[in-house]
This record gives sequence, structure tokens and C-alpha cells, in this order.
Amino acid sequence: MASILQVQHVCSGYGKIEVLHGVSILVSAAEIVCIIGPNGSGKSTLLKTIFGLIKPTEGTIFFSGKDVTRLESEEKVEMGMAYIPQGKNIFPSLTVTENLEMGGTPIKDSKKIENAIQDIFQRYPILEKRRKAKAGSLSGGEKQVLALARGIMVHPKLILLDEPSLGLAPKTIEEIYRTIQGINRDGMPFVIVEQNARKALKLAHRAYVLDLGVNRLEDTGEGLLNNEEVKKLYLGG
Repeated sequence: MASILQVQHVCSGYGKIEVLHGVSILVSAAEIVCIIGPNGSGKSTLLKTIFGLIKPTEGTIFFSGKDVTRLESEEKVEMGMAYIPQGKNIFPSLTVTENLEMGGTPIKDSKKIENAIQDIFQRYPILEKRRKAKAGSLSGGEKQVLALARGIMVHPKLILLDEPSLGLAPKTIEEIYRTIQGINRDGMPFVIVEQNARKALKLAHRAYVLDLGVNRLEDTGEGLLNNEEVKKLYLGG
């Protein structure tokens, strides 16, 4: 299967503080790859580095077969990379429809934007029901669905998703993960950083354990879920 993303021996961090020490990951087309690990292991830093918010000091990043290591985030968006950060990933003062319109900004044809929004509303009736509501008034789960919907407005080639279950109730987490799986079944690959390691590994085709900024383990999601070392160190026994 062809790869959509290759991260090779990347080092990056903040100022003089190096957080990632030679991290490598591979994402194939239509694959969900999850990154798990303890707090402070560099998971979110990895996503920010891939997206171009942080420039790597060493290593190479290939996206759709092209070297994008030094490209800015805007250039990566134009190439088809979407990034959904944790927490503040919607515009709370705008309506649901206006948020989707913002997600469709790269689309220059207003009719295409309108059609894309209608497709979103057909896929997610809860968003159509709340289309005129301010996004800030949505529930936590509805906000995350809206963030995902904004992400797929332009039909990206890859979605980078940071902590989709953060702060959500267990029932809502199940709904969000079903939404992610539904998008993935249409062929969309994901890189997901997730603190909820057990849930992430159940979802993932493949997964990496990041610890202290280095690759510690790599396997299928199921393989890591059943790995005794992973159970002991990262899944609570």
C-alpha cells in the first residue's frame, strides 16, 4: 500500500529544548495511525512538526511523495493536509454553518462550498439541526463533530487529529470514534494523537508508542493492545 506520509528521523522542539529525538512514522493510504504515550512524550509536538507549526532541526518529512520538511502550514493545507488541534478547534462566536464556510475557504467556487456544506449536513444531521446555532453553544461532542466536519470540507488527503476524546464523556467518545471510523471508511487516512491509549489502539490499524521523544514500540493497534509491556506501562496493568 502506498504511503501518504513519511516522517524520517525528525528532531524538533521549542527554542533550545529538543522534544523529539529522531522520531520516524509511516502512514499508508486509508490507514488510521495512532500515537500513544505518557504526558510530555512529544505526541502533540510531533503533529505540530508534521503540519509545519514547528520546524524540525533534523530529519525529513514526505507528504504525497514530496519533501515538505521546510514548507509552511499554509502550503501543506494547499497540498491536502488538515490539522485539528485539541481544544480550541472551532470558532465559538460563529454559527455552525459559518464554521463550515470557514473550513471551505480554500474552495474558490461558492457553489462548491454550498454543496460541500449540504453533504456535511446529510452526513451529520445533528449539525444541520444546529446549523444556525453559535458553535460555542454546542455540547463537547457536537463541537468535536463540527471540528471534524470542518476538516473534511475540502476533502484533504490526510487529517492530523490531536486528542479527539479530551474532556468528553465515555458515551460521547464512542460517538466521536464512530465518526472517525466513518470518515476513514471513505478512504481518509488519519494520524491521531490520543491520551486514551486503550481506545486509540482499538481504533488504529497501526500505532506507535512515543516515550521521552523517541520511538519505543510500533505494531498494529491490536498487537500493542495485547503487548504485555504496553499493558504494564501505558494501559494501567
